[in-house]
Amino acid sequence: MGEWQIRSGAIVERPRTVDEYPLLSAVYDRHDSLIERHVDGGRMLEVAFGTHPHPDADVAVEAYPENAREFGGAHVATADARELPFEDDAFDVVVGRRFLHHVPAEDRGHVVEEAARVLAPDGRLVVLEGTPGLYRRLTKWVGFRLGLLGEDNDAYGHLTRLELLRLLAEHGFDVVETRPLGSPLLPLAILRSPRTAGLVGLYERTQWVRWWTLAVGRTR
Repeated sequence: MGEWQIRSGAIVERPRTVDEYPLLSAVYDRHDSLIERHVDGGRMLEVAFGTHPHPDADVAVEAYPENAREFGGAHVATADARELPFEDDAFDVVVGRRFLHHVPAEDRGHVVEEAARVLAPDGRLVVLEGTPGLYRRLTKWVGFRLGLLGEDNDAYGHLTRLELLRLLAEHGFDVVETRPLGSPLLPLAILRSPRTAGLVGLYERTQWVRWWTLAVGRTR
């Protein structure tokens, strides 16, 4: 696990280097490909990019200054997703990958409202968020108990799929697509062995458990 701390009430972190985990890296690449389908030109903003901005992002913001400084460039900035430093209608797509669980429940609506504010009419919000089913909750509990996952920083709790969809619907979006993502093979993603990269095909064919949800909303 990476370094993390709480700033202004939200968890910010320097995640582990994903490239060291071949299966996890391949899964995240798949996530990026799914998101790419919803980027039909126009300007794209990514919020809370961690240590690797989406390749299609025109602008990316990150609350952890060390992450933003590493990438540099005019398209990367330090900012809080709850108060974005952009004008109204500035982007056509806003993307958030695996970060809402680091925001206190009472602030998540502000994040979504800010995304709606900076999006142009008919803009799209693409959110990929952990929405653990029983399998993920059980395997992570075992992993933490055995010391395989380091320190648990999920202090604010994950959303369920229905909570995620309600969050979007109550703060300015019509949900136009949802998709569950997850495979029973995901516990193997903590392994560093290059051999795990060969499991990607099987991972694709075993999308049977809910680990994450991809949700797409359009501004009203």
